[in-house]
Amino acid sequence: PEETWLGIAPGMDDLSAVTDRTVYYDLAVESEPLFNNGFQDKNPQDENVRNVIAMGGTGYLSIGTQFLTGEPVQLWARASFKTSDIYLCRKDTEPELVLQDIPSSLVVSSPSCRWYLDRNGDFYCLRKINYVYSDMEMKNGHRGDASITKIHSSGEILYETPLPADLDIDGICQTESGRVYVQLRDETDDSQTLREVDPATGKLLPDFQVEIPYEIQVSLGSADNAPAVTGGRPNFGREIMKINLNDGNLEPILYFTGTSYGWHNESTLQDFQTLEDGSIQLLWTDFNGLNCFLERIRMEKVEKIPLVCRGIFYNDSWLAERVSWFNQENSTYHVVLEDCGTGNDIEDFARLTSVQMSAGKGPDILCGEFIEDYIDGMIAKGALEELTPYLKASGIREEDYFSPTFSTWRQNEQIYGVNYWLFLQYDLMNADVLGSLETPDIETLVDALLSQTRDGVWQKGMDSGQVLNWFLEGTDSLWGMVDWGNDAKGSSGSCNFNTPLFKKLLEAALRYGDNGRKNLEDSISEHVFLWNLFDYKAQTERNTTGKVLCGTLFDDGFHAVSSSRFTLAVNAHSTHREGAWEFIRFLIEEKTQSAGFASFMQPAHKSAFEEWLQERIIYKLATKHMEDGVLLTPYYYGADISEEKQAEYRQAVEDARPLPLRTRPILTIIQEEAENYFNGSKSAEEVSKIVNNRVQLYLNERK
Repeated sequence: PEETWLGIAPGMDDLSAVTDRTVYYDLAVESEPLFNNGFQDKNPQDENVRNVIAMGGTGYLSIGTQFLTGEPVQLWARASFKTSDIYLCRKDTEPELVLQDIPSSLVVSSPSCRWYLDRNGDFYCLRKINYVYSDMEMKNGHRGDASITKIHSSGEILYETPLPADLDIDGICQTESGRVYVQLRDETDDSQTLREVDPATGKLLPDFQVEIPYEIQVSLGSADNAPAVTGGRPNFGREIMKINLNDGNLEPILYFTGTSYGWHNESTLQDFQTLEDGSIQLLWTDFNGLNCFLERIRMEKVEKIPLVCRGIFYNDSWLAERVSWFNQENSTYHVVLEDCGTGNDIEDFARLTSVQMSAGKGPDILCGEFIEDYIDGMIAKGALEELTPYLKASGIREEDYFSPTFSTWRQNEQIYGVNYWLFLQYDLMNADVLGSLETPDIETLVDALLSQTRDGVWQKGMDSGQVLNWFLEGTDSLWGMVDWGNDAKGSSGSCNFNTPLFKKLLEAALRYGDNGRKNLEDSISEHVFLWNLFDYKAQTERNTTGKVLCGTLFDDGFHAVSSSRFTLAVNAHSTHREGAWEFIRFLIEEKTQSAGFASFMQPAHKSAFEEWLQERIIYKLATKHMEDGVLLTPYYYGADISEEKQAEYRQAVEDARPLPLRTRPILTIIQEEAENYFNGSKSAEEVSKIVNNRVQLYLNERK
């Protein structure tokens, strides 16, 4: 029988198992809302329910959402200051009163308790560590340890068992056999473990302990009469793993990488379970436990024409959701997101892709910076489809989009890549280094650095090689040290690195690299993402704080850098180029860009961007500066949001530039040879000569 596709696993030795596929699978998703019980509507409007209860009023709280013997249920509390009544809600039935006069300390404490109903009809109340401090300096504070309380179905409190110090509780599940497991987190090192609980006492059993090697949004569920976990690894891949109760190993059930499933980052996964047919059910709520919905997901073979979009997507929920929309609406094509996979070799992924493209094969669509080292060569060899004619035929106008949308992989008027989101970044430096608030050119910057007596670093975390690369990466001519020649006349170009400037750049990079020997408190510059108005430092703010724009320095001055992380290109050899463009057009259309925004990326479409910008301004003001329905001030924590700053922010987005493509091989040569200067084995003069020889050879071979 054909092996079931589980998604792209981490730690794969052979990525050709991903890149050479001819049969494709994806997750099919069905969703339905649950538990419209009316409790939420009974709460006082525009009031914090817990505050109402603390002041002697009554309110309704969602205290638990789970699967019980395979069916979704939700627990609600009608809480007052002293006692609470507990209701059980099932699908399509009226709420059932199951407990009365429970102490409200088990319901309303901060942080909130989580309740769980077991198969015998008894209840568990999980209380997290509660920190209470007496003043803003967090002195003289005390702490309530996490605990497990069990309440009999009659309402009798059977026990309240505290957990060992520094252990917090994040989840609970019960298997079909009745065994109870809890997910614990050690506050001292943030490690996570699965432990079994004695149902009779609430104490942790000593013979079972499994480490859970996940770092973000871990949830506990069940699969095949065993506990299971889902969560994200450091590189943002998500997966569901069943825990083998015999040896404690984690066995894969599903990898979300390589599917078009959009993880709901604005919701909380409360519980999940596997079914006999191989599908998985997930129970989601908002962060307050409200607005519950049930999802059923199942891996299915793609029957429509697959459009393979290959890239490193970093669990991009916005993209995955739009892919799902496109796949539902389009009767001909099904987009498959083909990712490298968490922990896999990205360089090998790019190499395999380049080899395929050279052979006239490869994916239908390329996405992102993983392949950027090869893009210049692909364009030169005609491996990428020129998209300019598609833009004109579709009626899409460049002026409706910010400049970086079409500039990342572009040669003159020929567009080879389109950004569906903008990912922009820039740098600030201390103006006292320059003695001026004017943005420097490269000569002024390096001379100012070499004249300093401070023993600092250019930027925390940047070693000497990275500092040198920063000096050079924005300039297409490498500050005049490379002449690319005339392609039309077949000129191979020339170079000259035996210059005073290059030697100064080497010296400054060595001196200000963060190589483990510098004072990290003295960082001359800082890296800033241009992903919202509030973090953007306008001219007046820079002047006030003594900061100056310092890069990235391009040949014509400073610009924010536009990353290729969200750049899409079409394989010129694909037999489905029209379908590939149809998908790209769908992503950049105003209605798609405006239908729900990503948290930290700017829309490429100007109208959608404006909506995104104003929505964030209104949200910040409304949540932080509202009293009796009146906005108190047009400022957010003192940050300027004036029309002038908004205009400057828009212009910074418009002026952002991609880094030059054709310089990347030369920068690699410089990095390799400069290391000999940084480690003291060669002089700047020697390195300059070797770099010059190697770069000239590259320029000669380039023709």
